[in-house]
Amino acid sequence: MRGRQEIGKRIKELRSRHKFSQKHVAERLFISQAAYSLIENSQNGIVAEHIINLSKLYDVTTDYLLKGDKFVIKMSVTNGFVPYIGVSAHAGFIKNFDTDEHLESYDWFRIPGFNPTQNQKLFEVEGNSMAPTVLSGDVVICQSQKNLENVLDDSLVLIISKVAILIKRIRVSEDPSFLIMENDNTQDEEGEKKINKQDIRELMIVRGKISGVLVPHHEIAAKGKIQALEDALDLLKKEVYKLNKKIATLSH
Repeated sequence: MRGRQEIGKRIKELRSRHKFSQKHVAERLFISQAAYSLIENSQNGIVAEHIINLSKLYDVTTDYLLKGDKFVIKMSVTNGFVPYIGVSAHAGFIKNFDTDEHLESYDWFRIPGFNPTQNQKLFEVEGNSMAPTVLSGDVVICQSQKNLENVLDDSLVLIISKVAILIKRIRVSEDPSFLIMENDNTQDEEGEKKINKQDIRELMIVRGKISGVLVPHHEIAAKGKIQALEDALDLLKKEVYKLNKKIATLSH
């Protein structure tokens, strides 16, 4: 009973702080004002769905509503977090793209030195079609571009279509209905392709990347030894060249 009273007290304080009426909050919870009043006055318990909706309404954690914990960081853009969509989640992201809450199931991260704004996401890169600009396993920082007409020629973008997530170099087409997609990898034989703007669900400008390429320590040591051997070989070649030149001079 004590827990119910504390929850009721907290949600009442939050409502008063935001100057919302009971009717307004009840509508957000899809219940009657009378039913909400019973929850706020601790006469009725509160279900998990209502806790989640109230946490969104007041931008607080569910732990705060349930237990009063004030030092739990809420993962949102306002607190410096950006949603991360790994390769394994690409298909699910496309499938649930039109749902309002599809981002909540993903991990959120803070990036040192990076201040996120609205409509930014992190995507893990799959494949090396854009090498050496970005490699498979890299994570790109993307910002949504709502107006496709503002996309500059030669921009590096992430395109979310109805069937795939693509990272491409964009060229402006003579046909205003299309964009031309190119790969940075010159060894890729795919060549340029056109995409109809109507097939683009979202276009995001790539603002930066976090490299997934980390050379293990033992490889660094090995590469250092190889470099030392190559340097020694070059020196030896120079000395042999000088010696042969002296021998040739003496023979004449």
